Amino acid sequence: MKILIVIAALGVFILAPGAAVAAEVAIKGNLTETAQASNNLFLSGNPPGWTGESNTFGTLNFYTGTPDTSYFLDTNYSYYRYFGPGAVDAGLQWGTPASVTFRANHLTELDRFYAAASWSRSDAQVVQLAQTGVANARGSINTYDVNAGVTHDLGRIDTISLGADWNTVSFTDPTQIPYNDVSSTLTWTHIFSPTTSFYNSVVFDWFSQEDPNNSQRLLWRFLTGAQSQLTPRLTVSGQIGLIFANAYQNANAQTPQTPVSPIFVAGVTPFQPLVGAGHGWVGNIGLSYRLLKNTSVSFSAAQAITPVFNGQLQQTSSLGIGISHQINTLSSLNFFASYVVATSPNQIGPIQFSQATATSSDFFSAGVQYSYQLTREWSASASYTFRDSIGVATSSTVLFSLSKAFTLVGNPTPINLAEAARGRLRAQQSIGYVFPGYQ
Repeated sequence: MKILIVIAALGVFILAPGAAVAAEVAIKGNLTETAQASNNLFLSGNPPGWTGESNTFGTLNFYTGTPDTSYFLDTNYSYYRYFGPGAVDAGLQWGTPASVTFRANHLTELDRFYAAASWSRSDAQVVQLAQTGVANARGSINTYDVNAGVTHDLGRIDTISLGADWNTVSFTDPTQIPYNDVSSTLTWTHIFSPTTSFYNSVVFDWFSQEDPNNSQRLLWRFLTGAQSQLTPRLTVSGQIGLIFANAYQNANAQTPQTPVSPIFVAGVTPFQPLVGAGHGWVGNIGLSYRLLKNTSVSFSAAQAITPVFNGQLQQTSSLGIGISHQINTLSSLNFFASYVVATSPNQIGPIQFSQATATSSDFFSAGVQYSYQLTREWSASASYTFRDSIGVATSSTVLFSLSKAFTLVGNPTPINLAEAARGRLRAQQSIGYVFPGYQ
C-alpha cells in the first residue's frame, strides 16, 4: 500500500495542472547529521551505561501549482544507530524512520479545499518515550492516513470549516494490536478585530481495535477558544472544553476488563480493552511576550486527554516556559523547561472505565540550545537536555547537529510557508506529550 500511495502521489504531482504554462515548480531539500550521547537515554531505572546515537536525516519537498491550486509532495528518510553500553536498552539497535505526504489545495472565491494522503514509519520506543515518559515498546509503527476538508467564508468575519480524517496503525511488534481511527471536525471562526479571533469546534472520533473482542471507542470533544494580540508585545491564546468517551465491545459480552497488572502505569501496561463511559474537561492557555527587541518569553499550561501510540487514553496536566534570545543575525539561544503529570487511562478524572487503581507519574525536563548559521545553506546547533521521571530515573543528554539546506529548482517560498503551517500543527498536536521535544 505504501508503494501505491507514493506512485499515486507522484502521478498526480506530475500530471497536476502543471501542464498549464503558468504552473510554478519548486524542489527543496535538507540533509542533517546529528550525534547525541546520554547517561540514560531511555530513562531506565537501572541503566547499564551511557548511550550514543548517530542519525542521518534527509528531506526532499516538491511543489507545483497555479494561483488557485497547489500540490505538495514531502518525503523524508533517516537512518539511526545506537552504540555504547546503554544500547542494550534500545528496542531497535538501528532503524529507518521515513514518511511520504501528498497534499493538494484549491481556492475559489469563497472556499478553500484540501486533500492529503500520507504514510509514515517510526520507532515505537522513541514515540512512546515522547508521549508517556516510558520506553519499553519494541519495533516500528506504520501509519497510513487520508484526510480532506473545506473552509467556507460565511462573510468578511466568519468562516466555517469541515474536515475528516482516517488512519490505520499497525506494529511490527506482534504483542501490539493494530487499530483504525476515523474522526471529523467542525469549526466556526469569528474575527472580532484584526488582532482577536474567536473559534468553536466539535470533534467526533471513532476508534476501532482489531482485537478478539472488537473493542471500540466513541469520543466527542467540544472546544471554545480565542487568540488575541493584546499589545504589540503580548499575544494570548487559549481554549477550554469538555470531552465525552464511550468504550464498548462488539464481539463478546460487554464485561469490564481488569488489567493484568493491579496498577496500571501509563505507557507500561499494554493496551487493555475497557468498557464504560465518562467525561472530563480539557483546556490550554499560551502566552508569548517580547521582553526586548531580540528576546521573547513564552508560557503554556494545559490539561489534555489524548490517545497515545497504541490508542490508549492518557491524561496530562502540564506547565511549560521558554525563553528565546537572538544573539545576532547568525546565532540564537533558547531555554525551555516543563513539568508534566501523566495519569493512567483507567481513571482519568471523572472518566472511569474500570475499578483498577489509577496511578500518576511526574516528569520534569529542561534544556538549552545554541544555534548558529554557518553560511547561507549550512547551519549547526548544540543542546543539553535534562529529563527526570521523578522518583524513577534521570538523564542528561548532549546533542550536536549539522544541516545543509538546498534548493534544486525554483523559488521555495510556497514550500517554506507550508512547512511553517505544518510546524504549528505539530506543536499543537504535541499537547499532552510528556517530552514533546524528544527526537
